[in-house]
Amino acid sequence: MSYSDFTLNRVTKDFNLTIAERSNIFTEVSELTPSDFIQETLRDNLPLALGSNT
Repeated sequence: MSYSDFTLNRVTKDFNLTIAERSNIFTEVSELTPSDFIQETLRDNLPLALGSNT
């Protein structure tokens, strides 16, 4: 089966899978301020990532 033949519905049916979705899984995690390194890395690389849809 080629990659393009895979869909979530088909894989779920073929392998008898159950999709369990949970919302708000991070509600108990406190917010953090990103380090200077992370902020700089994102500032430098985010435009490239968004421009190439990655």
